[in-house]
Amino acid sequence: MVHKKISRIRHQLSDHNPDRVVLEDPMRAAVALLLQPQEEDLHVLFIHRAHHPHDPWSGHMAFPGGRKDPEDPDLLVTISRETREEVGIDLDLHGEYLGRLTEVQAMARGKLTNMAVSPFVYLVSSEAQPEPDPVEVQDTIWVPLSFMQRDGVERTVRRDLPDQTTIEVPALVYGGKTIWGLTYRVLRDFLGLIREHE
Repeated sequence: MVHKKISRIRHQLSDHNPDRVVLEDPMRAAVALLLQPQEEDLHVLFIHRAHHPHDPWSGHMAFPGGRKDPEDPDLLVTISRETREEVGIDLDLHGEYLGRLTEVQAMARGKLTNMAVSPFVYLVSSEAQPEPDPVEVQDTIWVPLSFMQRDGVERTVRRDLPDQTTIEVPALVYGGKTIWGLTYRVLRDFLGLIREHE
């Protein structure tokens, strides 16, 4: 069952030609959607970002990742470094690169930014166990893919913005954690991609 899912995802991503964000001289960042076989299902790793007053995404649920450093030759180097720094998983040692998803323009505090985020999908072995850096990550959670693929799991949640207004946004809630915003947009793109071909 899991092997079939992996084969299908591997095949779908190998044929996928994702869109890029068109921005003038954007900041670039990358996130990693990590899939791990566990108990006859694939699970996806999410991080709960640590609270920092200057971080617009402070305390949010997210995928491991971060901004491209000037010395990074490409975004695969960025995502490998960021994943190792944030959750202690070495993608060169324990990961298989499956492909990339559609780029997303980041939003911060309710406004679009000049940052393009590239999501990369990896299959990681069972040896890849998160060891979060507490400065950046307060918690991690593995969410079963089968749960996220169920009909009716999307919810609408209210979020307060800095200008004192409140917005309603689509989200996924699992284990007391609310996944929304850019992370949920990337997740929905991935779920749509793998559902499309079933």
